[in-house]
Amino acid sequence: MYEDTKIIGFAGFCKSDIILYLSRILYLTGDKVAVIDRSHEQELYYHVPAESISDDRLEYRGIDVYLRCQNIPLKDFPVKDYQVVLVDLGVNSETYEDVKLLKVLYIVTDCNRHHTIPLSAWLRNLATGPDSVRIIRDTVYGKIRPRYIDSLLQAGQVTNVLAKYEFRLNDDEYSTRLLCQYDDIYRFAKIPEDYKNMLMDCITEIFGKEVKSARKALRKAQMGG
Repeated sequence: MYEDTKIIGFAGFCKSDIILYLSRILYLTGDKVAVIDRSHEQELYYHVPAESISDDRLEYRGIDVYLRCQNIPLKDFPVKDYQVVLVDLGVNSETYEDVKLLKVLYIVTDCNRHHTIPLSAWLRNLATGPDSVRIIRDTVYGKIRPRYIDSLLQAGQVTNVLAKYEFRLNDDEYSTRLLCQYDDIYRFAKIPEDYKNMLMDCITEIFGKEVKSARKALRKAQMGG
């Protein structure tokens, strides 16, 4: 049993690869890690090549992954069995109570309207003001830029935004993201430097890992370790 379990939530879209990369890095630092998918989309179901333990729990290379949990509140999971729990909230309206248990809420989207509008609606109904990190992915030149997406999300009105990241659409990164869905062992050595820096910031600042050990775990995870 771990009394200081760190629970991080991910709201929005286009975040499965971030969750999987972080889970792998943290596992390689020696933490016992669980991933819980409470989203309606259940994208992780199609990402994780795992050996079945039960109908809703899988193990992927030492990490426990709980799937099809849309209607199960976070308090009903054995979170104290883990040092780290990463929760995919999607925009599930049944997850607002879960937010109260989070150390940090990651707010993730691309620039597609069918993602930003549902995420904005989910954020407006938050009853608490958690610390958050806002990520906008696959940005391109043109009218629809991060500042405009921020005006739709209004994350700063309902959360305490600790950091903001914007990632431009990048062919190598997008190809790596696709391989994360198809390969049994995913590698992400070709992600851009700004994406890698975001992962390092999370590992060192949110989870409090030493820079040297975090960098070593990141490099090993990127190569499929």
